[in-house]
Amino acid sequence: MPIWLLVPAFLAGLAAIVIPIVVHLRRRPRSKVVPFPSLMFLEKVPIKSEQKRRIHHWFLLALRALALAILVFAFARPFFTDPTSLAATGSGPTERVVLLDRSWSMMAGDRWEEAKRAAVEAVSGLGPLDRVSLVTFDQGAETVVRGAPDATPIRQAVDTLTPGDRATAMGPGLKLAQTILDDSELPAGEVVIVSDFQANAWTGDEGVAFPAGTAVRTVELGGEAIDNHAVTQVVLNRERVDGRERISPAARIVRTGGQDEVEVEVRLELDGRVVQTRTVTLPGSGAGGVAFDPVTVTRRHTLLSIALAGDGLPQDDRWNMVLSPGRATVVHLLSSGSRGTAGSLYLQNALDVSEEQAFQVVGGGIPGPETLAERHVLLLNDRAFPSGAEGARLRDWVAAGGGILLVAGERGGWPEEFADLFPGTLGGIVDRDGSRGERLVGLDYDHPVFEVFRGPRQGDFSSARFYRARSFRVEEGDSVRILARFDDGSVALAERRVGDGHVLVWSSTLDAFWTDLALKPVYLPFVHQLVRYASGRNPAVEAFTTGQVLDVTDAAAMESAGLGDVAEALASAEERVALTPDGESVPLDEGRHFLELNQPGFYQIRPPGQDDVRPVSIAVNVDRREAELDAMDAREVVAAVGGAVDGAPTQAAPGGPDADRLRREDLERRQSLWRYLLIGALALLLLETLLSNRLGRRARQGGGHARATG
Repeated sequence: MPIWLLVPAFLAGLAAIVIPIVVHLRRRPRSKVVPFPSLMFLEKVPIKSEQKRRIHHWFLLALRALALAILVFAFARPFFTDPTSLAATGSGPTERVVLLDRSWSMMAGDRWEEAKRAAVEAVSGLGPLDRVSLVTFDQGAETVVRGAPDATPIRQAVDTLTPGDRATAMGPGLKLAQTILDDSELPAGEVVIVSDFQANAWTGDEGVAFPAGTAVRTVELGGEAIDNHAVTQVVLNRERVDGRERISPAARIVRTGGQDEVEVEVRLELDGRVVQTRTVTLPGSGAGGVAFDPVTVTRRHTLLSIALAGDGLPQDDRWNMVLSPGRATVVHLLSSGSRGTAGSLYLQNALDVSEEQAFQVVGGGIPGPETLAERHVLLLNDRAFPSGAEGARLRDWVAAGGGILLVAGERGGWPEEFADLFPGTLGGIVDRDGSRGERLVGLDYDHPVFEVFRGPRQGDFSSARFYRARSFRVEEGDSVRILARFDDGSVALAERRVGDGHVLVWSSTLDAFWTDLALKPVYLPFVHQLVRYASGRNPAVEAFTTGQVLDVTDAAAMESAGLGDVAEALASAEERVALTPDGESVPLDEGRHFLELNQPGFYQIRPPGQDDVRPVSIAVNVDRREAELDAMDAREVVAAVGGAVDGAPTQAAPGGPDADRLRREDLERRQSLWRYLLIGALALLLLETLLSNRLGRRARQGGGHARATG
């Protein structure tokens, strides 16, 4: 059984064994002095001379020398390197990282209690040189404890943790664990992942790679069926009645994990008051819909919630929204009238059929100054741009942020005096390749108009045929951009930016006269993208999702979300605070412009201490995908990061002088032979002391003899 010494330099202390030898060699016996009143009666006897360098007690000398030798070996810290000892220490001191999932799906059933127990068990059996860290993760990751030498801080931290309200993402936690392992000087690494391993939490593109030799263990929670009811979608059908906006909410309720049919009560709340109640019957696993009567929205930042009775997973039982009137994009539609209402029929229907009535189409003549201020897009369908003062007014309106979409058709165009407002020059009508027609090619998928069609099965323009179009000569530049061409190379769609506004020109028609595009599925989203981009407005945001961060100084984003007054308030010198759903106050001043939306409910922004002011409100909901409790195969994650499911490293542990030194030190500390050697040395010294005292007493009792005469 090989024996190694951690600090062999202490063997120089063996020279101390000379000390008891010197003591024994220099020791002289002591004679006992007996006082006599007279020496006349004593006979003189010659005393034999005893050698001064003679060792009398060899056993005592051996005990003293052995005790010193054992002390020296104890300080040299010996240890065994037999296979059993090596198996006990493994790869040496280990940097262990415990990843604890604290997303809101962990509140299902007993998952969180099981997760806490698993986290505590994961830090048991630490070696003397091991270090352990605790990392919690959901959409982000946080280091709770780092590099602790024992399990006590981990146990204390786990007792104080609770699940959050954000969804699961494996990537941030794994990347943080990788950082801890990369920074560690210990030769071995181990990661323990405690999670329900939801399929939505892993994409495979996280780009995480643990150091070579890292062992990965997984603790998979869940698997039990949870009877869960969730509000998964809310649609607001808008209409204007007598100049007032009325909204008819409709909700989709989904049930999973149940058995028998149940009736679920659904409540509609406005500004915290229940105004309507409906009942929906749900199967064991399935969905049902519920519609509410129209409600009138007259005030900005009206709080709307659709809520269910609580169940085993209450976070998805409520859907929050903030409503404000007048969020629809107002489109002023001007047509030539040469084909009657048929010329704009497809455009009118496409804009009317939009999610949550995002577009409001109005007609009439060229809008005046006051009317123009209420419009977002001017759509000229087969109609020329006006000249003179009307055209000048429209140009100023575009420069201030308005948008123009000109569909050329047969009569579209513009006067020469406004050539700098449009992206090129329109010519005559061109027939496109007889009966076969031309197709759209060269779409600019980097542009916002076509960006949503970039992915597969997101919109097929190749099936549409164009039989006629206007010749369109465009020279691209800093403010001019060609967005689409026909397959003969001629321009189909081009844009010019004028100040803060956009001018788009389509060289064909958007009806069924010159093309069959209006008969294709891609027509509806294409028209919506054209009008939405021309308006310069993003879709109105009624609610955000937990985990998002809101920049309250981004005026464009605030305006699209109906929160433009937040940016206005912060731009002024007036102080503002944000109240979180749980009542915490967060100051929004010059040094803090970002608001983290970590809780579901309503955030309110108001001047501090002024409860009488109607606040700006922001609705936040949990990510509904988190309610999909289907689990992935944990081995996919382990394989992607370079570990092994059973916890054994897939590659050899890293070597090098420091790694070898740490392994030896860890092995020596695990065995702690020096403790037993010290006990043995102390026992020998105690035995030596007892024997020495006993021999000393005998020597004193038998020494010094005298003979008397008389």
